[in-house]
Amino acid sequence: MVGRGRGRRGRKCACCSSCDTSAPSDGFVCAPATSCRRKNPLPMKFAGSPSRPAEGSRTPVLRRLVTANALSSVGDGARFAALPLLAAWSTGDVFWVSAVAAAGRVAWLLAPVIGTLVDRMPGRRSMVGADLARCVMLLLLFAVVATGRTSVTALVLLALASGVAEVFFDCAAQAVVPMLAADHELERTNARVIAAQITGTGFVGPPVGAASWAVWHPLPFLLDGVTFLASALLLMGLPSRTAPSESGADERGLRSLLHGTWAGLRFLGRDQVLRRLMVVVAVLGVGQQAVYAVLVVYVERKLGLPGYGYSLMLVAAAVGSLAGASAAARTARWLGSGRSLKVAVSVSALSYLVVAVLPWWPLVALMLALNSAGVVLWNVCTVSLRQRLAPAHMLGRVTSGYRLAAWGAMPIGASAGGALAQHTGLDAPWALAGLLLSACLPLLRAVPSVRPGPASEPGNAGTTPGPPGAPSGS
Repeated sequence: MVGRGRGRRGRKCACCSSCDTSAPSDGFVCAPATSCRRKNPLPMKFAGSPSRPAEGSRTPVLRRLVTANALSSVGDGARFAALPLLAAWSTGDVFWVSAVAAAGRVAWLLAPVIGTLVDRMPGRRSMVGADLARCVMLLLLFAVVATGRTSVTALVLLALASGVAEVFFDCAAQAVVPMLAADHELERTNARVIAAQITGTGFVGPPVGAASWAVWHPLPFLLDGVTFLASALLLMGLPSRTAPSESGADERGLRSLLHGTWAGLRFLGRDQVLRRLMVVVAVLGVGQQAVYAVLVVYVERKLGLPGYGYSLMLVAAAVGSLAGASAAARTARWLGSGRSLKVAVSVSALSYLVVAVLPWWPLVALMLALNSAGVVLWNVCTVSLRQRLAPAHMLGRVTSGYRLAAWGAMPIGASAGGALAQHTGLDAPWALAGLLLSACLPLLRAVPSVRPGPASEPGNAGTTPGPPGAPSGS
């Protein structure tokens, strides 16, 4: 830290452009350093980050991380498509088919506890273990299906166990990024990871799972196991880093686990910025599911499109997600994280309201693409903010608690969307989503606009002065 003195004049805060001659000599933002009061009523305090590798050694490591996420997501997407098909083939009971589909999502109810376990293990070990566990489960399922001895109860248990492994992997994947990427690279790295996940679960995985099922019923599960094995082998090449220590982390037993989980939830509740982001992401999940729960009916009855029209709308949304991921890092660098979040919510709210007023199918497809791009921009910025705000030893719990708020709100949105569509009209879920998101904009006024950028740029907020699914669930 450099004290007051000559040669310090003209240094400007990256979030409000005000001068601060007492700021450190490297790049800074006054929100964490001097509590900027001009545009950021809530001061942002950055937690300590672990040491990071040098620039030259970082790119191959990050490439491994992104590729492993892509492979793991392909496996997840193929499993999401093939397991319900297997359940329907094994039993004609609709209840059990839906139970298999729901079992994989139930695991997110355990996310805060899983996040605590992730925090107490090296990130690489959590990810490799989750991939190897899914590899073994899928290969066993391949053998069972090949012999024709499939049990629907076993499918429910396997879907649940795979979901638990998925939560481990996703929490660890976000927690490990700050250990491998420099602060100014967080947005770009997170955008690449999210783009890889969207490609795997949205574009590649489901068609591969469905097509391989048509060729030979056991085949998709063999392919799934191979993708998880390949992901694990890639992750074994990541640098080995010990888990950050915390008070009480060395204790064992259920009491210690619950105490650590409560500490993470308490941190989320006490941090004003994260608390507001959790409220907004819950509303985002409600609005998104209110629309998508009845989208297939809306496309057929309101827009008058044939059966494949629903698939076209999903493709438009997926293309928008990829476009948003490719532009998210540049947008965050240009506008700053706080303003980018306001733009993301405004775009999403506007897209819903436009469809509620003008139900014309080309416009609906365009609005779904814009909405998805806004959601991905939101995800990239909020993931990066969590990685900066959360202490290193709590990042797994903060990630899991935040995502629990998003995933937990989705069933409420789906139920509300169905009820509104039935009793009020198919336009009502769109109007509800738009109005709810518009009402959330005041909550984002206090979120600081931290601009990521090259570490060498003076006055850049990308270098902190102090020691850091469904798409809206990131």
